[in-house]
Formats: sequence, structure tokens, C-alpha cells
Amino acid sequence: MKPNTPFVPIENKTTQETMTWEDKKLVSTENRSPKRKRGVILTVQGWKRLQAAKRESEIQENSGNHYTLEDLRDRTALSINTLTRIQRRQTPVDRHSLESFFSAFQLTLNPNDYTKLEQAHLESQQRVTLKGQVPLNSPFYVERPPIERLGYESIVHPGALIRIKAPKQMGKTSLMAKILAHARTKGYKTVTLSFQLADSTVFSNLTRFLQWFCAIVTRSLGVPNQLAEYWDDIFGSNYNCTDYFENYLLAAIDTPIVLALDEVDVVFNYPEIATDFFGLLRAWYEKTKYGDDSSDIWQNLRLLVVHSTEVYIPLNINQSPFNVGFSIELPDFTREQVQDLATRYELNWTTEYVEQLMALIGGNPYLVQLALHHISREEITLEQLLETAVAEDGIYSNYLRRQLWNLKQYPELASALIRVVRSESPVELEPLQAFKLQSMGLVRVQNQQVMPGCMLYRQYFSDRLSRLQLNLIQESRLATILFTDAVNFEDNLKADPERTQAQLYQDFQLITQLAQQFEGQILKSFGARLLIYFPSALNAVNCAQEILLALKQSTELIAESVLTHSIGIHLGEIIFSCSDIIGTGIKVAECLQSEAPSGGICISQAVYEAVKNHLSLQPINLGQRQFEGIEEPISLYQLEV
Repeated sequence: MKPNTPFVPIENKTTQETMTWEDKKLVSTENRSPKRKRGVILTVQGWKRLQAAKRESEIQENSGNHYTLEDLRDRTALSINTLTRIQRRQTPVDRHSLESFFSAFQLTLNPNDYTKLEQAHLESQQRVTLKGQVPLNSPFYVERPPIERLGYESIVHPGALIRIKAPKQMGKTSLMAKILAHARTKGYKTVTLSFQLADSTVFSNLTRFLQWFCAIVTRSLGVPNQLAEYWDDIFGSNYNCTDYFENYLLAAIDTPIVLALDEVDVVFNYPEIATDFFGLLRAWYEKTKYGDDSSDIWQNLRLLVVHSTEVYIPLNINQSPFNVGFSIELPDFTREQVQDLATRYELNWTTEYVEQLMALIGGNPYLVQLALHHISREEITLEQLLETAVAEDGIYSNYLRRQLWNLKQYPELASALIRVVRSESPVELEPLQAFKLQSMGLVRVQNQQVMPGCMLYRQYFSDRLSRLQLNLIQESRLATILFTDAVNFEDNLKADPERTQAQLYQDFQLITQLAQQFEGQILKSFGARLLIYFPSALNAVNCAQEILLALKQSTELIAESVLTHSIGIHLGEIIFSCSDIIGTGIKVAECLQSEAPSGGICISQAVYEAVKNHLSLQPINLGQRQFEGIEEPISLYQLEV
């Protein structure tokens, strides 16, 4: 029996068993009884007043334990359904019910405590909770004590640095917004900077990046841009940025400033910039402790750094800001929190229903919210969810496919996860692999023993990754392959190994980002070479030109020797499997790359025919070449960049 709206009984058992999920959903929808329309809902002010009074009562009268719905029913003389509607703030109730709830906690209902709510706003509010930050006034934000309280207490400390970290979609940005809102109640200025807004040219060099950083903060604070007055190349970018903050921005604002840095993961893609930038933030944090005149100024700056769990951070731990300040690592929801959230979604769930859901998905905040959202809208039942969770058209399909795509980029992690999900008992992995899988939120690690993060992952990845490993899915198709190589990598590596490896990593990150913009997929990386698949020849050619142009721009101001990449592109029949790509087309693309000039592009006749009507400049015909292992000669064309 469904815990929110039961199905109409179907007498013919055979018919019931053969009905599709869509058929069952239609039966449920058609027989749903209409809901009685009511008058008002709580405002944010009213909801906060009621929650504060209820919490105070729980502490004083219930040993700090949360009241259950049964406790509230007995205290208020309201039905459980009415109580859930009041607390959810989505379905209107009559004003008398609100008065009863308030009076049960010695409160008087004021006109500002309730309002009417339009249906369009209702639907909009439901949708927004599933994407990104939960709005400040949303009833679906779930507090995870004592995290919020610790964040509020820490941000008021002079010179505070707070780090919020967790896997993606765990609620980091929502918590950041809560802390910023608290800071504003103290009269602080707040600035939010998301590095997702920075285009690739911002990361071309440290000076360009720090000037962009200063300019964004300046504009957000509403003061004139004075970079020209404070920037002197002789002192270096880190000093100039520090001087600009200390002697201009912090001096111009007479209240504490909270600077929230969101999506910091983007900066990790540029190791040389990341090393200097996070070292700079660490230095600012330490300046607050010097005890001199400048310390008082720097204590007015509070830093709030938000990032997904660090996996590929090639930074010296003593230079990184992630070992200073106050760290907040977001946990999963507890059973009590899932129960409370179900109540806000108007689901009259018992502990048994909560346990069934958590047995499947654990306490992952995003997966829990997604399930309760669809169940509360009567688009699916809990039973149907348990049956279809790993289906290709299930509610988790997009989320799971993204995780699978990420694993495909790192075959060693896919192989490690296969071991975990196939084993009925915890397994021991190589520490770095365990750390990376845990950072992705896919596994739990306890005493060096690794287990799946939840049953959903065990069910889905044991099937999909087995197909990957055994190459059970294969197909032959016409595909465009781009092959790129840093042609002077070996020479540079001999001269300066550390710097060359760092630059190659940075170049690969840039190439990967651009490939994704043109719908490309990285298939392999070996040495200084990358193999990339594109759904169309035009996408591949446009991407290749953008790659070489971006690489050139990023190295214009670098005096030292830089890596030079050349690219080959071929369109031909390729054999794909979930874990590999084979065929003569790969060999042709590699041969074309070897024929391309340093920093140039070479394409085959097949690619030329597909894109010739879209090229702004005519390519140079290099004639035919006969390559070893390729039966037919290949016609070559060189593209201008």
C-alpha cells in the first residue's frame, strides 16, 4: 500500500502485474480525490516564530528531543494531515488551525504571520528545491545540527575562514546562503563570487586572474574601481592584490566584509594559479594574527570557501587554505531529518516507510529530496520507486548516468568500484582510489574498509560497470576522432620535469573544458596525448581551432618554454564499447597528428568533405600519404588557426 495515496484495487491479478508504471500512475491520478481548498499559509516570519517557540518547548519540556507528529497532535488537537500542511507551508489551511497551533506554544497569531499563496508560486517553489541552492525561505531546507549554529558562530569571529566541503549536490551552497544571511543580520557586507562565471581567458595567467578577482569584489561592494592606482607590476600580483584589499577595499568599508567563494573547484583546474591564489588566502588569514596595525584591518575580512570534496588538487598541503580555518563537512541526512522532511512534503509516513527509502538511497540530500518531491506530487509511489530506481527512465536516471560518465573517464576508479559493489562485505582498496571514490560520494570508508554508499549504487553500478569491464556493449559507427599531442613534451620534461608536468596538467584541463563545450568526450589519455570523440566533424574542427587559440593566448605572457600541441582529426568507422574504442580510424587520426605542423591541425579527406562549406579559410591541400598499417592512401589538409 502506498504511504501517501493508495491505488484503486485491481481485481485481475494478471492485469495488475502486467500494467506499466505509466498505466499505474494514470489509474492513481484518475482516482485521486480532490483536495479541500483552504485559506492561508504561514509567512516566513510566522514560520520562524513557530519553529523557535516549538524548539524552545522541546528543549525545556521534551529533553531536547523533537516532537513527533503524534506529540503535536495531542498538544494542538489538530489532525496529523493538518499539522503537516501547516509545517510544509505549501497547502493553505484555515486560519483557526494556525491559531490552535500557535496557542499550543503560548503564541498569538498576528496578521503578519500568515498570507495567501498563489498556485503558480506554489509550483515554482516546488521546482526550485530540486536545482541548486534551496531558497532561504523554503520549508524544504533541512538543518543538520550543529552545523548551522557553528557556521553562524564562526562567521562573527574576526578574520574567520570557513571551509564548506562535501561531494556535489549535498547542500553546500544552501548552507553558504544561510551563513551569509546571518552575517547580514549583524550588519556585515557580503560578497558572493562564483568562479563558474569566469571565462577561460580569466585563467590565462595569475595577474589577469587576480585583477578579475579584485574587480568583481570591488563592483559587488559598490565602490569605484581603483586597480590602476594600486597595481604596480614591479611588486608582483600577490602583493598588488593584497595591497588593494588592505589599503583600499577593507579601508573603504567600515563594517566587516564576508567574502564567499563558491565553485572553487574551477580554480583547481589551473594548478599554477591555484597554488598562488590559495596561498594568498592563507596568508590573509594568517595576517589577522600578527597583532600589528594591519591585523585589525584584516580581521574585518571573513572568508567563506565552498568546494566539492577535493580529489585532484595538485597543491602542497602547507600552501593550501584547506588546512586552516574552520572546516564544515556536510553529512547525509539522518532518519529523523528524512522523517521531518517527509512531513514537510505532506507525506504521513511511518518509520517503516522512511527506512525503506533510506535502505535504497541512504541519506543523500539530493536523492532524498528528489524522491519525496515526486512521491508528494503523486507522480510515483514508494513501491514503484523501489522497483524502478535503477531503470533508464527512473527518477534517478540522469544523476546515475552522470556518475557513470565520470567513472568512464577514469577506468581505474571504475574497476575499483566494481570490486566494491560486487562484494557482499567491505573490501580494502588502494588508499588513493578509496579517497577518490569517497570524494565522489559513491562509497563509505570505515577503518580502511570500503563499501557502497547506498544500495542504489550497488544495484546500478554492479550492472553497468560489469558491462563496461566485459565489453558487452559494442557497436560500430561513423565517428569523428581528434588526436592531440604535446610535441615538445619530452624535451621540456628533461629540462624542467616539475614545471612541464604542471603545465601539461593545466593544458589537459583547458582542452577537456573546451571539448565538453563542443560535445566532445575524452576517451583516452596517454603520456602527453589525448584521444577525443565528437558526434560531428564540424564540432571537432571548431573545437580544435578553439583549443590551439586558447593555448596560445594562455602562454603569451609566459617567458619560459611552453608546450606546443598539434592535432589530427579523422572521420571514419570506429568500434565503440563502454570501456574502449578501437579501429583503424584511431590509427589514422594518430597519423594525421604526426603530419600536422607544430601548433597546427591536419584533417583527412573525409573531415574536409564534411566541413568545407563551413570553413572561413580554405585549408592547404598536402596531397596523399601512405601510412603503415593503413591499406588505402589518405588525403591530407592543413587548417589555419
